[in-house]
Amino acid sequence: MKIPATSVSLLKDLAGGSAASRWTEFYRRYEPAMRAFLAARFPLVEADDAIQESVVSLMNALPEYRYTPDSNGHFRNYLMGIVKHKALDALRREASRTSLKSEMEALERVRMRAFQASDAQEQEEEDAWRRSVMEAALDQLFADDSILPSTREVFRHIAQMHEPPDDIARQFGITRNNVDQIKSRMIARLSRLVSAMTA
Repeated sequence: MKIPATSVSLLKDLAGGSAASRWTEFYRRYEPAMRAFLAARFPLVEADDAIQESVVSLMNALPEYRYTPDSNGHFRNYLMGIVKHKALDALRREASRTSLKSEMEALERVRMRAFQASDAQEQEEEDAWRRSVMEAALDQLFADDSILPSTREVFRHIAQMHEPPDDIARQFGITRNNVDQIKSRMIARLSRLVSAMTA
């Protein structure tokens, strides 16, 4: 895209601020060249944003700008220099956002792993505490002399040895119903002991 010839009168009007409507002319005149420049050299940059930022920057700089091609170069070089800087700024911002996003994602993964480890540890500690309470309650139940030794022994086969009720009934010469009744009464007493320990 060929950059149009510089209009000295246009630049003077824009710099003086006396003909704001001429910015439309400026944009129509130079926008295609700026867009082509960005497409060729900075294809990853959002062209509309870079062009808008370049025009805003030019608005602020024009009052101090003096068009003297022999000493400070052609205006087109000046303009494309602004566009180049805005494109580089956009690339730096994107790189920063990408880096920050990666860092935040990494931190989030670490945080989630920490929470998961914490939850697992808390669950493990809770399970261990419940087991210790249950073991203490069973020890206290089996040490209770008010319970018949045969009843304690039947319940030991139920609660600690996990034997089938029918096998326990045959082993102790009692009915299956007797086994179920002993289990029910002993579990009720065990529940009261656990409740007292955790109150």
